[in-house]
Amino acid sequence: MRQAGRYLPEFRETRAAQDFFSTCRSPEACCELTLQALGMEVTMVPGKGPSFPEPLREEQDLERLRDPAAVASELGYVFQAITLTRQQLAGRVPLIGFAGAPWTLMTYMIEGGGSNTMARAKKWLYQRPQASHRLLRILTDALVPYLVGQVAAGAQALQLFESHAGHLGPQLFNKFALPYICDIAKRVKAGVQDAGLAPVPMIIFAKDGHFVLEELAQAGYEVVGLDWTVAPKKARELVGKTVTLQGNLDPCALYASEEEIGQLVQQMLDDFGSQRYIANLGHGLYPDMDPEHVGAFVDAVHRHSRLLRKN
Repeated sequence: MRQAGRYLPEFRETRAAQDFFSTCRSPEACCELTLQALGMEVTMVPGKGPSFPEPLREEQDLERLRDPAAVASELGYVFQAITLTRQQLAGRVPLIGFAGAPWTLMTYMIEGGGSNTMARAKKWLYQRPQASHRLLRILTDALVPYLVGQVAAGAQALQLFESHAGHLGPQLFNKFALPYICDIAKRVKAGVQDAGLAPVPMIIFAKDGHFVLEELAQAGYEVVGLDWTVAPKKARELVGKTVTLQGNLDPCALYASEEEIGQLVQQMLDDFGSQRYIANLGHGLYPDMDPEHVGAFVDAVHRHSRLLRKN
């Protein structure tokens, strides 16, 4: 579950006591937090998330970005955190590494933070297509060694988040997002193999990307994550039987009673079936969610999964 730590009171207390980036750079505290900025100044604004005081405005601004080959070396604290977390987990649950996909990272670098429309970033796609591709290639070149490094550090699966896929229609997505998503899968798998590491499954999650499920199923990932707006049976029809689906309960369903959460989970599992499926939420958890309700979700998944397997 994305951002699963932030609903826990202990997590919020720990982060409140430290500067966000100090937390990131402490391997002991950085079990879930990562940061990459390619040399751009980044601040963490409470309640808003990452903010870039000097976003990219013109094509020449790309010249001030750090060499993508050097990014992984700047993120050694993340790899140390992964190794430490893997050791502390002691095999109880698998450890998933993750990163934002190129288009999503590009939006932050141009918008300067979050946006309801991503109009500035999309303006680049229309007015500066060559510069846009250049930036997306820079990001891809930075992400590949970063993800391979996470596997080397102990990550047992990798998830790529294209959180802003919904701001692109099919044409823009297929031109500016999908090629880089495919390239990352291909190059990361080759990098893992070249490093003599065991292969790990890769997950692609494109928020609001229902219009490209067929393409994502052929992008080189073992798992396609779904948000809660996609009907399970329709998704299965689109992706076929060889790709695993992950999702997709509405996170806000965790505001319901524990009894209703159980009923919603049962319906979700019945709709997806027991083959090539990973139960999950359709997006991240919210800070005000009751830990007891999160536990009810997990318990319901285990309970109904056992019943499905018996039948």
